[in-house]
Amino acid sequence: MIKSNKQKRQEIKKNRQKKADKIKTNYLPKVLADHEQLRHNNTYDLLPNFYVDKPFICRDCGSSQVWTASQQKWWYEVAKGNINSTAVRCRSCRQKLRLIKENNQQKQLINKNK
Repeated sequence: MIKSNKQKRQEIKKNRQKKADKIKTNYLPKVLADHEQLRHNNTYDLLPNFYVDKPFICRDCGSSQVWTASQQKWWYEVAKGNINSTAVRCRSCRQKLRLIKENNQQKQLINKNK
């Protein structure tokens, strides 16, 4: 069947609208970055204008996690973390690792005092 130009334009318009709707549903929440708070980073790379959620897989347990934009903002701007660092462990694995380190430090103190 041969389509008229008007029918083709309507079809193209529908396809464009479908693509636009997909983009809207795939929208990632953004948090604006404060470049003044990022001055501690000594880098030639451009500083980010905003943060978006980043998925990652935990290095220890292998679970799929998301490093949220607000968590990134806190890490880079409040805790003054390096702008090139990313999350590699989930919260529970970080807590386990922290407990292990604390126990090792306590054992070393006990051994020193003996």
